[in-house]
Amino acid sequence: MSPSFSDLPSGHQTMLLAHRAMVTDLPRIAEAASRLAQTPDETRAVALSAYIDRVHALIAHHHEGEDAYLWPRLHDLGADENAIALLTAEHQELDKFLVEWNRVAHKLATDGSVASELARITLDVYERIVAHAEDEETELAARLAPVLDEAVWKGFETHMRKTAPLWTLRFMPAWLLMVAAPEELTGVPALPVARLFRGWLVRTQQAALG
Repeated sequence: MSPSFSDLPSGHQTMLLAHRAMVTDLPRIAEAASRLAQTPDETRAVALSAYIDRVHALIAHHHEGEDAYLWPRLHDLGADENAIALLTAEHQELDKFLVEWNRVAHKLATDGSVASELARITLDVYERIVAHAEDEETELAARLAPVLDEAVWKGFETHMRKTAPLWTLRFMPAWLLMVAAPEELTGVPALPVARLFRGWLVRTQQAALG
């Protein structure tokens, strides 16, 4: 039987919430871009462009942390090499699409004609993120599980906190709080900060996503 959410180390809980936040936001972003394609709005286009830039940065930091810390640490502990190779390869493939997604999003701020293209690319990124998150969560609970322990997760949490851009300290906790069930709050880092900035994030999302 798989462990319940509450039984997982806090770093593992945070990772699951991060995946959920990604796959929750991407369809909303695609829908907002589609509406802009039909009804141009310069103010909303600028807000959406800025919001995507932040989400892209969070996803990129998430992957960079795994590639720079988690996978090498698991490798050193004798983890299944095929599982690590699979997830590393998926990151490399995903990064190509994420870079293009962010490039088009930046262009949206000054060129509303790319809204339709942005909607299409966002849905493509969404499908790839969903598939990768499923693979990653499966491998963490199966082939990689034998070497995962509290110390590994704690080290990963520390690495992510130390390498996070300062602006994420108010965005990321609130972002995860918005997708966490009441019984999953242990996976939200800096919960008081998350609660403090939740209203700000809701307003930011309303400006960008409607």
